[in-house]
Amino acid sequence: MHRRELLALLATLPCLAWADTARAKQRDWVFVVHPFDTPALLFARFRPLTLYLGGALGRPLRLVIAATYDEQIAMISDGRAQLAYLGPTPYLRARDRARVEILAGEAEDGQAFYQSAIIARADSPIQRLADLKRRSLALGAKMSTSSAAAPKLMLAQGGIRLDELAGITHLDRHERVALAVLHGDFDAGGLRLDIARTYLPRGLKIVATSPPLPPHVIVAGANLPEKARQQARMALLHPDETGLAALLKLGTNTRFVELNDSHYQSVRQMLNRLAPQ
Repeated sequence: MHRRELLALLATLPCLAWADTARAKQRDWVFVVHPFDTPALLFARFRPLTLYLGGALGRPLRLVIAATYDEQIAMISDGRAQLAYLGPTPYLRARDRARVEILAGEAEDGQAFYQSAIIARADSPIQRLADLKRRSLALGAKMSTSSAAAPKLMLAQGGIRLDELAGITHLDRHERVALAVLHGDFDAGGLRLDIARTYLPRGLKIVATSPPLPPHVIVAGANLPEKARQQARMALLHPDETGLAALLKLGTNTRFVELNDSHYQSVRQMLNRLAPQ
């Protein structure tokens, strides 16, 4: 290589280094959602919100549907994701592992809570929790509050030990629980009350409901800068027209409200009570 060519190449190195640094700084941030529904439905629901938040942050934001609840918790805890949509139990598990911060909580029809239900077929002899002894029970993902932890606590409060059941099977998604009970594969099931209600006309009934549970939240990971946290929080709490259209995909009357960690103390107590002694 001639001396002039070498000097020209050396002159470009700082520019190349700067370009690589700039690309690294603009690397996509990640918004991770847990697999509580089919990937296609989750993508349709959360893609508009992801685009809206990316616009508010002024940089690309990529939607990732985690394969499992544990994967989602790991991603927001170890820095592979900057934002996450978490249920109460996954939020507490992530907070135990890293400095995640609640940006806003989900509210439907102005209510920042939801409930769990235990269901049975409408023609089943099961009328109350006590009737579940020696019966089979279908639940959702083990990390789910409304389709695992809350139903187990409801049974405990009803005086039924888990070993008094014929068996418990985790089916991951709420809809799978409803359909499995409807088809007679299980005697009863635990899932979100609002989802359970949609299956009542198809032949299910509600046996019992839980007290109000704190809602899902959008959290920031420890590696999301403070300025970006404030931008995302404002975008969630005070959405513009684009934001309102994105929220409409989550639910007809879905909004986000201010919440903090203290709202999840009841779930902490629930998990502590259910923990093996």
